[in-house]
Formats: sequence, C-alpha cells, structure tokens
Amino acid sequence: MSEALVTERPKLGWPTKALYGLGALGTATRATLAGMVLFYYNRVPGGPEIDAQLVGLAILIALLIDAFWDPIVGQISDQTRTRFGRRHPFIYAAVLPASVAFALVFMPPLDWSEGGLFLYLLITLVAARLLESLIEIPAAALLPELSRDYDERTSLGSWRYVFLAVVGRAAATLLAFNVFLKGTAANHGYGQMNLAGYAPFAITVAAISVVVTVISALATQRFVPFMHKPPVERPGFGEMARGFIAAAGNRNFLALAMSGFIFGIAVGVTGGLQLYFTTDFWQLGSDALRSLGLWGLPGGLLGVLVAPFWAKRMGKKLGCLIVFFAAILCTTVPIGLRLIGLMPPNSSPWVLRILILDSIATGFLSILGFVIVTAMLADVVEEVQVATGQRSEGVLFAADSLLRKITTSFASAIPGFLLVFVHYPKHVAAGQVPQAILNHLAVIYLPLVTVLYLCSTSVLMLYRIDRQQHEDNLAQIARSAELAGEVDPDTNPHLAPDVAPIG
Repeated sequence: MSEALVTERPKLGWPTKALYGLGALGTATRATLAGMVLFYYNRVPGGPEIDAQLVGLAILIALLIDAFWDPIVGQISDQTRTRFGRRHPFIYAAVLPASVAFALVFMPPLDWSEGGLFLYLLITLVAARLLESLIEIPAAALLPELSRDYDERTSLGSWRYVFLAVVGRAAATLLAFNVFLKGTAANHGYGQMNLAGYAPFAITVAAISVVVTVISALATQRFVPFMHKPPVERPGFGEMARGFIAAAGNRNFLALAMSGFIFGIAVGVTGGLQLYFTTDFWQLGSDALRSLGLWGLPGGLLGVLVAPFWAKRMGKKLGCLIVFFAAILCTTVPIGLRLIGLMPPNSSPWVLRILILDSIATGFLSILGFVIVTAMLADVVEEVQVATGQRSEGVLFAADSLLRKITTSFASAIPGFLLVFVHYPKHVAAGQVPQAILNHLAVIYLPLVTVLYLCSTSVLMLYRIDRQQHEDNLAQIARSAELAGEVDPDTNPHLAPDVAPIG
C-alpha cells in the first residue's frame, strides 16, 4: 500500500510496544560483553596480556570517538527521508556488522605483542561502538515518534526496559554463567576465569542481537507513514552544528544531560570494576553470579511495571528523585558494611543472601527511575519544537548520548588507573588477591561513586516539564499547525501525526 493511500494510523497496542522494546534485548546482551572487556584482557588467566591502563585507554578512545559520532547520526537520521522512514534504514544496515564487531573484541590473536593487542582492541572497539550508534540513536528516537501522549511514553519506555534490564539481563546471565562461563572443577567454580568460553559467548550474543533487532524494527515499520517527514535536505556541517546547539540548548534537556553527564562517570567506574569486586572482594563463583544476576530480575521487572503508575501518581520529576536517592542508599550498603566490619565473612552463605536482597532493591528502584527519565527526555521534544519549529528527536537523544559517552569514556580509564594505583595483581587465580589491596580499592571506590550518584540525581531538580507544561506545548503546536493549514494528530489521529515547523 502506498503512503498516499494510508489514512488510519495503526493502533499502538501492547504487542507493538513489546516488540519495540524487544530491540533493547540486543543492547542488553552487547552491554554485558562490553562490561567484561577490562576483566577479559587484564584478569583472566591465560588471556591477552595488556596492562589495565592500556585497556582503559582503548575503551576511552573508542567511547570518545563514538560520543562525537552520535550527534552526526542523530542529525542525519532527523533529516533522512526514505520509503522505509527516517530511522529504520540505519538499524537494518548496521545490526549485522555491529554484532560481528563486538564478537571480534573477544577473539584477539593471543600470540601478539602487547602493542599489537592494544591496536586490535582499539580498532574492534571503535568499529563496534560506531556501528552500534547507528542502531541505538535511531531506535531511541522512535519513542517520541510512536506516541505523543504524556503517560503512554512512560509505558513505551517501560517495555524497552523490560528487555533491557530484565529479559536481557536474564538471557546474558544464563548464557554466561550457565553455559559458556560455567563453573567446573577445572576452574574451581570460577567460570568467569574460563578463557575459552568468551569467544563462543560473544558469537552467540552477536547472533541474538541481529535477530531481535531486526524483529523489533520490522514491528514498528508500519508506523513509518504516520511519522514526521521533513523536507529532503542536505545540511552542511555548520547548519548541522547550529541545529544541534539549538535543540540541545533547552534548559530542561540540559538538566537531564548534566545528570547523565555525571552519571556517566559513575557508570564508567562501576562497570569496569564490577567483576573484580564479585570475583575477588566477595569471592563469588559463576554459580553465585548466576544466582545474583537472576534474583535481581524480580526487582527490575517490578520497577518496569510500577514505573507508569508511579510517574502518573507522583509526577515524573518527583518520582525520579525519590527512587534514585533510595537506590543510592541501597548501593552503599554491602561494601560499606564490609568496610566497617559488620558484613559476614565470605565463607558465610549470608553474604550471597545479603547481596541478592540488595540487588533486588537496587534493581527495582534504579530501573523504575531510568524508565521515567527516558520519558522525561521524550517530553523535551515538543518543547524544542515550540522553540525552534523543528522536531529533533534524533538530535536530542544523540546529544544526551554524546555527553554521557564523553564522561563514560574518560571514566572508563579510571578503573585501570585505580587497579595500578592499589597494585592489583594481573592474571592470578581467584582468591589470590591480598585482602589489604581489596580493602584499599573499596575505600577509594565507595565514596567516589556515592558522591557521583548523589550529584547526578540532585541535578534533576532543575527539570521543569510537568503534565500541564507538556499539554501546553502540544496545544501551541496544534495552534501553529492550524494557522499553517496543517492537520494536527490531536484533532485527527488518523492522519500523519506531525505538524509543520512553527513559525
């Protein structure tokens, strides 16, 4: 059917929302791999011999290049017009090479020198990150295009987080610690030390990513005729930069971006050291890691389910602040108790039980907050349209990604420097790291990430869009459309949902 004959917008029911969210399953599984890079190249016995600082440097460079690539992707996808839509062509084209590139990160030639391995890691990481942006930025920008409703956007974000933080985490956990990194007598129960398991794990993740991403894109393809269609333009670099600055200069966007900016530092530090803490500080084998990962899922699922109702009841901003501050408190408990001598010894079964309870609580609170933040960013789209006359979903989501990746890139080097600073041993067996070194690392890590999380959450107080402001923005867009002789979707939802630029 041609676009000209399409008059009725398909219903955005739960099956479509679920299939849209399914694409995040690929993101979740690839993110699991990305979080293992430092541990694989620096800690796994028999693995590639690269100093922790060099691994951190490779991650830093890859993320930094990717950060400045994101706004280009966002701007180009905003301006693209094809029969397949603005976003979908990028997703279809990039999903296979992106997945292959991520798999190659864990298939290095082990007999190369440290310099050669560094170049291999750098090239594969850069390729993987650049290609993934061609998937993630367009996919994220689809959310505000699929719905303009204040509450329905939270529902859409919830479905995305079902697969990102619940289904994706479950799949990655089971694949890792029940299949490829399973504990055996040969590795003394520490399957994460099994060098031979990483490459098959990466290949399987790549295959899963391709399948779920394509299915998700196909599920939303039928909405393309009803999405915004900009005039065909070929903006130069200067025009692209001006468009980016105009969209990203919104004060509410800046509040979210600054929060993400600080949060990115904490994520870089936490992500790089997570396997070090679970393997050495808590001495958890792969069976315990599987249990920890799977028991954390009910909390994440509950957070996803509660998010739309919590945001509707409390408002997005206040609801976010409450749950994020509570999540920060939860994250400090286990390591804090160990440092002050109130945590049981690692030989006690209560260590894993306490960590599981903390994981459930933290997962519930943090995922609930992340769902709402995604919806808050989507609400900025109409405010920017009122101010600039342009819908800039791709630019806004890319600008948010830019700032987070810049900070995460520099923060990703911090774990390597911390490991060197505390003289952390390389490629030793699990349980062989001296307790004094582990405590030294924890004493630095805990206050650092706690302060960062507190600052990140506090910045959200500057966000100002509430339900009434969002409705006012939609009304102003509708009035401008009426003056321009265009049809607004709020008065005729069966026709294309976007309006001519204001002014």
